[in-house]
Amino acid sequence: MFYFFVARPAAETLEASKLSAMSLVDDLNSIGTPQAISDASTYSSEIRAAGSSTEVESIMVEVNAAIQREEKRKELLDRGASATAGSFYSATGAGSAQQVEALSTLLQTLQSEINAKTTLAELQSYEASGTIDNQATTTWQNFFADLISGKESENLVMKSNSSHTSWYFMTKTDALAYVADHDWQTLRKLDFEGTSYLLVPISDTVNRSPTLAAGSLVNIYVYDRTTENLHLITGNAAVNNILYSTDDLATIAWTMTSGATSQSYATNIWEALKAMAAGSSDAASVGWQDYASDVMNNALEAGVLDFSVNAIYVVKVPTEAGEGIVQYEFYQSATKDVILAAQTT
Repeated sequence: MFYFFVARPAAETLEASKLSAMSLVDDLNSIGTPQAISDASTYSSEIRAAGSSTEVESIMVEVNAAIQREEKRKELLDRGASATAGSFYSATGAGSAQQVEALSTLLQTLQSEINAKTTLAELQSYEASGTIDNQATTTWQNFFADLISGKESENLVMKSNSSHTSWYFMTKTDALAYVADHDWQTLRKLDFEGTSYLLVPISDTVNRSPTLAAGSLVNIYVYDRTTENLHLITGNAAVNNILYSTDDLATIAWTMTSGATSQSYATNIWEALKAMAAGSSDAASVGWQDYASDVMNNALEAGVLDFSVNAIYVVKVPTEAGEGIVQYEFYQSATKDVILAAQTT
């Protein structure tokens, strides 16, 4: 009885230590790297065969070291995968992204180099070398340089898929410079394309965009009233022309005074334009072609502006962006506000 009384607690202690060790092995296995899975299998066998708690504790020390090593390996493998997976191009072609051979080759190279490391110190040294970031940036830069150079048009659209998709007009030269100046974390979200265009009408009042004129370059933002978030939808877009409401600019009224006599006159510009279209030489002689822009330019020069004047800005944008703008302008105007911001040098 005395022998049985002493042995039973020892057996229970050994079993408890094995259970604790196996839980740790499960943590190692869950990391998911090939080495972690292989080591977990080996340690499981060793723990089951262990004859003492001391032996189990020794194995647990090795398991803990393996966990640290494999967590670092997993971190580096994940970074390599992230560095070669873009919104529009990737190493694997997953989802809607197009597979790129150079990215596939890079991913395989990085995985091979990382998996060849056998110690935590080697993995930490590999991380410190910047190999992943440097090679990924170079690969993305070379890929986009070839892509951009192969475009026939000298004018391109840079498409960016960050928190929201946006489009930005730029020349080939500017696109190449942009690529050369950014790392993989930015480049993997981009695409460069020649594209079809839409002329979209954007309604606003001149007090929000008082300096805009035909030919102005603008950034177009969308403000979401429900979330209070503002994001760029199109950059470097050109204002094609501006139309003003007849309620604001259709009538001219003035007074001429000669001595003690004053005479008041008024002209309905809309009716005059119709008369000119019908062939009236008197209406045509006035020269209405630049009337609206002259009025607004004179107001700016004088520093006096009617802030309530309504305008429709017709802006040239990429087709994809235009579809979104039209939706915001005509179907979601209660929740989305399209804002034009003039660029300046």
